[in-house]
Amino acid sequence: MSIAGGADGAPLRLTREPDGWRADGECPRVPWGGRVEHIVLVAPAEGGVRVGLVGKGEFSVTQSQNMAREPRDTLRFDNAPVNVAGTIENLPADTVTLFGALIRTAQVGGALERALHESVLYANDRVQFGKPIGKFQAVQQNLAQLADEVAAVGAAGSAACAAVDLALQSGALDDAWFRIAAGKARAGEAAGKAASIAHQAHGAFGFTYEHILHFSTRRLWSWRAEYGTGERWAEALGKRVVEIGADNLWEVMTAND
Repeated sequence: MSIAGGADGAPLRLTREPDGWRADGECPRVPWGGRVEHIVLVAPAEGGVRVGLVGKGEFSVTQSQNMAREPRDTLRFDNAPVNVAGTIENLPADTVTLFGALIRTAQVGGALERALHESVLYANDRVQFGKPIGKFQAVQQNLAQLADEVAAVGAAGSAACAAVDLALQSGALDDAWFRIAAGKARAGEAAGKAASIAHQAHGAFGFTYEHILHFSTRRLWSWRAEYGTGERWAEALGKRVVEIGADNLWEVMTAND
């Protein structure tokens, strides 16, 4: 089972017909979308979102992959029959994008930790000029910068998860928007920097596809672009800050502390 929303494609619509509910629209880059028995659809509804279930064979699939070779399929619904579970109130129309961004932030954090681990191991094992390259100050500085990125994304992701917990308890997910956006923006920035440092530390060895480092860096490059790039979230943050205004910004930023 996978989950899909229409925020990044043609608007997904669930409409009631005489013979039941029907789905129309397109959902791009759905993880494992063509390899599941059912798809959970999330579409905007008055006061929240409407959730429905569509079985395999009721939609068309265009298979694709991301850079990490993970399935990312485009699903097309044309008057597809839907089993509707109902409406969930107080969830924004972009719920799938918000939770997707939160999950990708956490995954980027894990991939960053793995890249740091592999880089430190390699720097301590690789001997050049009579000593491990990890003993050279320039390499140490690069690894310290990589560790900084790991810590920053970990902190941003933890803050976003805590904000979502509080928001779900209060029934207002939009209250967590600010921290989800900040987390995904920071994760996108860190992914590019960290992958560059990790490959520089590994030298030519890290550039072969078979090397274990690719299990981290290819996912970093892929996940940073899913459910909104870092640039997109940073721009959205800037617009939200302007809307909030200087006098109210501090209150919003510290609301969940």
